Amino acid sequence: MSFKFNDMDQITSQIYLGNSASASNKSKLKELGIKKVLSVIDFGAPSYNDKDDINHKTIYVADIYTQNIIKYFGDCLNFMKGDDKILVHCMAGASRSATIVIAYLMWNQKMSYHNALNIVKDKRFIVFPNPGFRDQLQLFEKELIKNNYDIDKIEFDKIDWKPKAYGFF
Repeated sequence: MSFKFNDMDQITSQIYLGNSASASNKSKLKELGIKKVLSVIDFGAPSYNDKDDINHKTIYVADIYTQNIIKYFGDCLNFMKGDDKILVHCMAGASRSATIVIAYLMWNQKMSYHNALNIVKDKRFIVFPNPGFRDQLQLFEKELIKNNYDIDKIEFDKIDWKPKAYGFF
């Protein structure tokens, strides 16, 4: 039995979560009215030109448990603000980009990590942030509560996060 997953899935009325193919499908982006693309990748960012009418931001992050992704949350969440529809993608749309979408829901909807994760997983079944990203999302939840959900008060580059040994080796 094989499973097929979509290039992108709608998470909220504003946010789509997808893979690298979805970011390159300019006709689909236009059809859906997507005006922003946030690429959370380690290489191969899509390119857009003025006629594409896409506001694009790239964050270079590897999908490994030792990667500090929380330091990029402020930039990503600020980019996602507003009423424009946005596609957030990585290579598969399962770990890096899902982590950013989960962080956005936690902040924007004042929701717990577990509730945000479940909402995103319900919309895109392949979502599975790596263990280091999950730890950072739980740390982010504490920072949000401590700072009354005001991300402008959070100094993301000063958050003390160190990867754990997850029993992989």
